[in-house]
Amino acid sequence: MISAQKAFAQYIDLYKDSVGHVSVSPMLTALNRSALAALEKAVQTFRHDPMGVADVSAPEMFAPDYGVNILGVRLPVDAASSFRCGVPRLNSLLAVVANDGYYPTQNTASDLPEGLTVCSLRDVPADISVRVSEALSRNLADGGPACALNSLFLHDGVLVYARRGVKVDKAIQIVNITSVAMPVLNIRRVVVIAEDDADIKVLLCDHSQAAGVQTLDSEVVTVEVGDGARVELYDIEETLPQSRRYWQLFGRQASRSHLSVGSFALHGGRSRNEYRIDVEGDYARTELSGLSICAADRIVDNDVRLTHAGSHCTSRQLFKNALFENSKGGFAGKIVVKHGAMFTDAEQTNRNIVDGEMARMITAPQLEIYCDEVKCSHGATTGQLDERAMFYMQARGIPADEARRMLTQAFMVDVIDSITFEVLRQRLHVLVEKRLSGTAAGCDTCATACHSDLQEPV
Repeated sequence: MISAQKAFAQYIDLYKDSVGHVSVSPMLTALNRSALAALEKAVQTFRHDPMGVADVSAPEMFAPDYGVNILGVRLPVDAASSFRCGVPRLNSLLAVVANDGYYPTQNTASDLPEGLTVCSLRDVPADISVRVSEALSRNLADGGPACALNSLFLHDGVLVYARRGVKVDKAIQIVNITSVAMPVLNIRRVVVIAEDDADIKVLLCDHSQAAGVQTLDSEVVTVEVGDGARVELYDIEETLPQSRRYWQLFGRQASRSHLSVGSFALHGGRSRNEYRIDVEGDYARTELSGLSICAADRIVDNDVRLTHAGSHCTSRQLFKNALFENSKGGFAGKIVVKHGAMFTDAEQTNRNIVDGEMARMITAPQLEIYCDEVKCSHGATTGQLDERAMFYMQARGIPADEARRMLTQAFMVDVIDSITFEVLRQRLHVLVEKRLSGTAAGCDTCATACHSDLQEPV
């Protein structure tokens, strides 16, 4: 196994050699400088999770010599003309991140509802800059080397800010497009802040056009949910077999807040998804769900840590994986109930289907409870498709491949049906069906609502 020191030393040296060459906003420059010390400390204290899949641990993912866009140069990609959708448009407010640069569209540049801000992290309004800066730096200490590296080279990103009481019917949709002709490390950051009693939906869609090129997307998503606020966040990955993705979500909830997160890994190469949710207030609700379909040599690893600090809180976790051929999956989940978090009601469930002689799944749900008067449960199952159901369907003339597809799709229905965003829920049923039938990822199968009105940032 490659050591963390060896894997990240190249990036530390690169940053030190380039200090003073990058011109970004003062807020991001301050974050870059703070991240250097955090990264140096993180690589010294990094410990590999033995329950994870070794091939997607942080050192292994970051060890290759990827190029880094140090100067924040706009790489040559015409996202507006090269990326189009063949599905009906979602009712969304669209922004695009091409490689590591933010591109607004007409409706995010000028058509936003009052009280909602969607902009580049370079252009944060002055009256909320302190709040955003705190959100950016809050997870440097405990986010591990991947988060510290993301902060070290961050020069752009997306801010979604809903002010007190704002309720937005349309989803804010952020489409990440990787389109390069060389191995690169894309640094991406999304900050979502909902003030007290706000209500917003955010949809993240990852796509890749870098055929034949191995790339790594480092994505950090920060979500802060105010008192009585509600945030729904959905993440869809439809990339390529050469793609690598290290995705981290840091959530923070106040009293009476509601955070719902759904992650759907449909196409890709190697992915690690980390969830770090801190429920700090009382009477809060948290819902986490994940779905992955893995074939060939694909690897998907989910690591969840949900910490309850407030009382009378509820959390539900449901993660399902379908693994075929030589694919691998990992799930490490931990619910922590702190002292004083009385009357916590928490459930964690991981269900897996393994339908391949070389397919492998590692799962480890855990509870860590330091308080009485709680109701907590966790469980995991790994098995094959029901042979009796397969026999029954084939006996009635359904071909084996079709029966296998139908049973797998039925296995995942409850994860999809947990989505409250109706248009997305309907579209995901179609996307999963196409994925299981072998349809390759592409613009005509995605769930996005891309327009051709991307604007070059000033």
